[in-house]
Amino acid sequence: MEPISLEDFKRLDIRVGEVLAATRVPGTDKLIELDVDIGGEVRHLITGLYPLYRPLDLVGRRIIVLANLQPRKVKGVESQGMLLAAEWGNGEIGLLTVDKEAPSGARIT
Repeated sequence: MEPISLEDFKRLDIRVGEVLAATRVPGTDKLIELDVDIGGEVRHLITGLYPLYRPLDLVGRRIIVLANLQPRKVKGVESQGMLLAAEWGNGEIGLLTVDKEAPSGARIT
């Protein structure tokens, strides 16, 4: 990947979000719809993490969200941001979280 400038990085709105609700997207194998509080605003995010993560396991988690990603429809459901996760080796995936009780909406800088 090509390096980006500090100015490019500053354009990213990355925040702590708290998962308020999570449900499977009907008619799909992997999709989960999340309601995430990103600091006074609840966003709907679609993620393809099922069955690695079950919806009830996500509720209450503090995750990292790219909040200013252009919304897009996934299987007819609008996703208003992106949950950030790491993938390594044999396809294992781990959610990016914070190590302290950062409030919803806290900005990642």
